[in-house]
Amino acid sequence: MQKTQAMSLDDFKKFVLLPENEDRLFELIDGEVIEVMPGRVSNSQIHDIITASVRPFCKMHKIPCCTSSADGAYQVGSKVVAPDFAYRRIPPTGDYPEPEPPLWAVEIISPTDEVGNIRKKRNIYREAGILLWEIYPEDFLVHVYAPNQSLTLAQMGEVVSLNDVIPGFSIAVADLFE
Repeated sequence: MQKTQAMSLDDFKKFVLLPENEDRLFELIDGEVIEVMPGRVSNSQIHDIITASVRPFCKMHKIPCCTSSADGAYQVGSKVVAPDFAYRRIPPTGDYPEPEPPLWAVEIISPTDEVGNIRKKRNIYREAGILLWEIYPEDFLVHVYAPNQSLTLAQMGEVVSLNDVIPGFSIAVADLFE
């Protein structure tokens, strides 16, 4: 079996600009190009709930706020990820992928997501010091991976705060699953 050569970040950037890739979204994980497929509508509602909570809070408290959905791809070192939700304080550049990674990323886990890919993306975020939430809708559970801390599980009846990223902001886990 012949092993394919890992794609470099520069080659990835050229690849995504090809006309046949214009309306497609890709990630680059460990040199492998992975096409991001559309998610479940029920999962996209979680993104909407987070966005509808974060943006007004930031506006009211005069905190710089730039959020994106699964259509937003970010360069994290030599890799490219497209989280289901991302937050950072600086506006987008318009480049693909965005050269500045988010401060907070959310991955909404579907039953069809491969465990190996979930783990690889988790490692990318953690190595970069990005706050990561993995949301498991079927279990009503949020795995919180804060930089330099061990995993925290948040479940129904609990509140998750983002003081290190968005001072004063918190959200009830139950609100994510309205």
